[in-house]
Amino acid sequence: MIFNLVVLESSHVMKTLHTLISGSFAIVAIWLVIRSVRGIAKGMPYVTLDKYLSYGFIITLYLQLIFGLILFANPDSPANGNAGMEGALKLASKRFWPIEHIVLMLFALLIANLGLIFSSQSTIDKEKHKKVLIYYMIALIMIAVSLGAN
Repeated sequence: MIFNLVVLESSHVMKTLHTLISGSFAIVAIWLVIRSVRGIAKGMPYVTLDKYLSYGFIITLYLQLIFGLILFANPDSPANGNAGMEGALKLASKRFWPIEHIVLMLFALLIANLGLIFSSQSTIDKEKHKKVLIYYMIALIMIAVSLGAN
């Protein structure tokens, strides 16, 4: 009984951390998109802040992956409907979170990493802003789809 209480407490802490990192990700993503659009429209230079925002976008996505996988691996996690992974896979309404959400998030992380790589290889500031905007927006759309499809 005590062990189950500790597992549920740690699950609650992980879910809270996952939520807090989601909020910080949203702030970084909005700021990055605004700066990229302004950079393209007004021809602003790609400065160190833009680079740090890109890194912040990727880092928060990786942190989301880590905490999401911890939540997924915990059979008593609220993310699994407190039914365990096998029970969640059997329930059609709960099947989304353990499988499709993680797969879409992994693809969004891959797309965002590609955007970071391609933008850092570009030498023209406007091209950097365009690549960041295109790849990161695709990642954001994938994240929105994975969250909204439940």
